[in-house]
Amino acid sequence: MLVTKHAAELCALLVNDLFGELPSRVLVALFTKGRSSVAQLGHNTSLNVRHLRNGLGVLIQQNLVFHHTDPDSRATSYEANSDACYNLVRSGKILEVIHSQYGAAERELVQYLLFLGCARVADLAHAFGSRAPTTNGHTNGILKTGSGLIESEQHLHSVLARLIQDDIVETVRPDSLRNPAEVYREIEAEVTKTAPGEKASKNKIDQHVEVVERFKTFRDQGRILKRQLDQSNGPTTKRRKLQNGSAHGHDSIEYDLSRLNPNIVVRINHEKCLVHLRNQRLADFATDTFGEATGQVYHALLELLTAQLPRCRPDPLIGDQTGGQQITVTSIEVFEHLDEDVNVQNGIGKAPREKIDFQSAEKVKASPLDYDSDSDDSSETPTVGRASSRTAPIEDDDDSDDSDDVFGTATSAPRATSRVNGGRPTKVKFEDEATAKDSRLDQMRQHLLLLAEHKHRFVRLCGTNGRGQWTVDFGQLMESLREAELDAYIEQSFGRHGLRLTRVLRERGKLDEKMLPSTALMKKSDVQGKMLAMQMAGLVDLQEVPKDNSRLANRTLFFWFFDGERTQAQLLDDVYKAMLRCLQTLQVQRHKERDILSFVERKDVKGKEEEVMTAEHYNKYNLHLDEQEKLLSQVMRLDDMVGVFRDY
Repeated sequence: MLVTKHAAELCALLVNDLFGELPSRVLVALFTKGRSSVAQLGHNTSLNVRHLRNGLGVLIQQNLVFHHTDPDSRATSYEANSDACYNLVRSGKILEVIHSQYGAAERELVQYLLFLGCARVADLAHAFGSRAPTTNGHTNGILKTGSGLIESEQHLHSVLARLIQDDIVETVRPDSLRNPAEVYREIEAEVTKTAPGEKASKNKIDQHVEVVERFKTFRDQGRILKRQLDQSNGPTTKRRKLQNGSAHGHDSIEYDLSRLNPNIVVRINHEKCLVHLRNQRLADFATDTFGEATGQVYHALLELLTAQLPRCRPDPLIGDQTGGQQITVTSIEVFEHLDEDVNVQNGIGKAPREKIDFQSAEKVKASPLDYDSDSDDSSETPTVGRASSRTAPIEDDDDSDDSDDVFGTATSAPRATSRVNGGRPTKVKFEDEATAKDSRLDQMRQHLLLLAEHKHRFVRLCGTNGRGQWTVDFGQLMESLREAELDAYIEQSFGRHGLRLTRVLRERGKLDEKMLPSTALMKKSDVQGKMLAMQMAGLVDLQEVPKDNSRLANRTLFFWFFDGERTQAQLLDDVYKAMLRCLQTLQVQRHKERDILSFVERKDVKGKEEEVMTAEHYNKYNLHLDEQEKLLSQVMRLDDMVGVFRDY
C-alpha cells in the first residue's frame, strides 16, 4: 500500500506509543518493503520467529495488517493497513461522537472494542456479565440505570445489537482480514479467465457487472447479522431519539430480549464512524456560519440522511453504492427526530411579509446545481413549482392590517433591504422571539431554507412531500469545505495577496504573467515576489510556451497555473509531518519527566497528587499536563484537516 514517508512514520509512532516497540518494528518493515512473508520479515527486521509471531499477533488482533494464506503453497503474506493504523489517532473523537449520539453504555462498549481490536461475544459477555443488575423488584426486564453503563449480560446484548444495526460494530470473518483490492483482483481474474484455446469474451460490460456484484457480495458478508437484526427488531432510526439527548437521564430502560451467538467475533466499523464524524464536522461548519440552533437542525437532518449510508466516499473499486439513487428526508421526519430541547426560535431574522419572495425561497431544485451557477437562476437547472407560495400556512391572518406583525423566513436576511440614514429606522428587524402564530415546525423549516439559500448549499429542497423533501449533495458540499480549508491555509501562509492570486488562477486556469497583475489588481513587483514564494512552496507552477525554436525569454510565453489536487496532496503530507512532530515532541517531554510520571502512576498516589507530591514536583507535573494538552489539541485540529481532504 503506497503511503508517504511521513504518513508511514506517523502510523509507526502511533503503534509504538500504544502497543510497544515490537509491533512497531514489524509495521515499519511492512511499510518499507511492502507485502512480506515471515521469512522476509525476519530478514528485514533481524527478529527471530517467536518475536515476529508475537508482533504479528498484536497487529492482527488490532486489525492493523492484512494477511492471506495461499491455498496452494500454504504460504502466508502480510501487508500493512495504513488506514487502520491512522485511525488510532481518532479513538477519542469516535468515543465522543458515540457518547453524544447513543449514550454512556454504547460508549463503554466501543471503548472496550477499540482497546481489544476484535473480540468474541462470549468474551464480552464474560467481562460485563459479572456486574450485578439493580432491578426494581419486578421480573419484567426493566433495570434501574444509575450511571448509564452496561450493567448486565442482557444489557450488553441489547447495546451490541443496537450498534450492529447501526453499522458501528461489524462482524469479523476470515476474509475480513484480507486486502479488498486483492480480493477484487482475484474476482476479476476469475470472471475474465478463459480456457486454453478459447477466445476472450467481448462483452466487457457484463463481465464488469458480474465482478461488481460478486465483490459487493463479498463486502456485505459482514452485514448479514445486521439484516437479521433489522428483520427481528426493526430499524433503530425511530428508537434512537429515545436513547440520546435528554433520554440519558431516564431512570429505566427496557432491554431487548434477543441474544447474539456467543461465537461471533465483532470489531469497530471505522467507515461508519467516519460518517458520524463527517456529520459532526458539517454541523460545526453550519454552526460557525449561521448559529447554534441552525447547526443542531442541520445535524438532525444529517443523521437521518446517513442512517443507511455505510461510508463517506464511494468505494474506489466499484464506485457509487447507491446506484445514483437520491436519499431524501421530509421536514416532518426532521422535526420528529429533532431534540425537543433545541430552541428553533433563535437565529432567524424577521422581515415584513411583503419584503419576502416566498416563491423563490420554496423553489424546488430536482437536481444538484453546478458550482458556477446561481442558486436563483432557474435556467440552469430544472425546478418544480410549489403548489403554495407561502412557507407555512397561517390561519386567520389574511385580513390583518398590522404592519408590525412580521413573519420570519430563511430568506429574509438576504432579500430584505437594511439601511440607516440619520435617524431612519432599518427595514429589517431581527428578533429572538417568534410570533405566537408560528409553529415549531414552521420555525424549523426556516433554518432549513436558510441552509439551502447559502452559497455553500448545505441542503437542497428537492420535493414537496411531507412539508418539503430535503437532500444533501455531499460531493459539492465537501468540495466547498475543502476550498474553504485550503483558502484558510493559503491566507495564513501567504496573506491576503497570496489568496487573491490563487483564487484568480483557480477561476481562470492558466494565465499569462503579463495579465496576472491587472487581473488581480496588484503591482507587478508584488505579484512577482508573491508568485515566486508560492512556487517555492509548491502551491503554483509556471509553464513555458516558446513562440519559436530560439527559446529566447522575450520570445516565450509564461503561464502561471494552480493545481488544486497536487496542492491538497502536498498539504496532506505537510499535515502528517506536523502531527508526527507534535507526537515526537510529546515523547521527548514524557522522557524528560519520566520520574514524575512514573511516581504519579502509583496506586497510592493517583487522585492525591497535590497532597503527596512536593510543590516543586507538583508544579512540574501540571506544566507537563498543560503542554501535553496543547500538543494533543493541535494533533486533533490537524486530524480535522486530514478528514476534510482525504476521508470525508
